[in-house]
Amino acid sequence: MQIVEKAYAKVNISLKLTGQKHDNLHYLVSLICFSDFHDTIVIEDSNKFVYEINKDIKFIKPDLILRTIDSISREIGTNLSPFKITLKKELPIGAGLGGGSADSAAVIRGLDKFFNLKLSDDQKVKIGKEIGSDVPSCIFSKPLILSGYGENYRRLEGLKDKDIIIIYPNIKISTEEIFSLVDINIIEKKESYLLEQELEDSIDSYNSGDSYDNFFCNDLEKLTISKYPMIEKVKRILLNEGSSYVSMTGSGSSFFGFFQEELIDDAYEKILNLNYDWKVIRCKLMGSDY
Repeated sequence: MQIVEKAYAKVNISLKLTGQKHDNLHYLVSLICFSDFHDTIVIEDSNKFVYEINKDIKFIKPDLILRTIDSISREIGTNLSPFKITLKKELPIGAGLGGGSADSAAVIRGLDKFFNLKLSDDQKVKIGKEIGSDVPSCIFSKPLILSGYGENYRRLEGLKDKDIIIIYPNIKISTEEIFSLVDINIIEKKESYLLEQELEDSIDSYNSGDSYDNFFCNDLEKLTISKYPMIEKVKRILLNEGSSYVSMTGSGSSFFGFFQEELIDDAYEKILNLNYDWKVIRCKLMGSDY
């Protein structure tokens, strides 16, 4: 038996800080979507536990896949029978694309199917929260509005697919490092529900391609650029090639740009031909009905 699960890249269309925090965790409101750029988790029969990765990867944090397997065992109250799990890694680490969280979520979905565990959505979310605040949102891989410090989420219906280019400038950035730069005293304080309502009101603008900057921004972008000024070049290039909206995703270092369907192929080729040491991905941002 073999189960294959895709771990989709998370893209923060907008990320706004509320100006409040608790236990050094900053409260935020974010609109996230998922692209069809992904890692792959493969789970297969085996007479012993085997864990393989297709690349020589040095993780920033302790391996989330092994932690996820342990959390599932605790949730069901017994160790899982032996199996082989393979991570086919494509999402860069420390890029702001939620690769580790997406991998963990894919493991939860995959092992649930492989062993017919019949985990409820609440159980999957509970397991995900033990691993990290981003994991629950990655379990469903649908457009969501996040709040709290990212652990609260709700579905956002009505969003269309988008053609995008993602550029990872080959610079690993720690989320903890960027959040440590936040000076909460200079952030305009806003209630979470007001920011959430603004995002709900943005659906028509998102779908039509009008006035993105009136609704969306990433409050971490200037902080990350101040620490890593070389990444601002990525944003300039995406804008120069005709993107209608460019923003950093997460805490960086990746940027993404929206493109009209008739422009994206030409823009992609031009960026590739610059021959920078960057990872450039032409992909689809998946809407509510994907």
